Amino acid sequence: MSWEIADRLLESLRPTRHLLTRTLADIPIGGPEYRQVDRVVQEIDGLAKILIGDATHYYRESYSAQVPDTGQRSE
Repeated sequence: MSWEIADRLLESLRPTRHLLTRTLADIPIGGPEYRQVDRVVQEIDGLAKILIGDATHYYRESYSAQVPDTGQRSE
């Protein structure tokens, strides 16, 4: 997958992840809803790890993927 597509995909998931994490504050910890929402957040973070090598991508303020420069570009 190209970096451009990975960046667009991760940025399209940003508002969803944000809503999910905000929802966690409003539902009972440990309940089935909480566990499932938390799992989806973890899966989104796992996708960021696979695509750009950074599971903490959404923890930063910047809104684009910080892609390490390996000197190789996918065309």
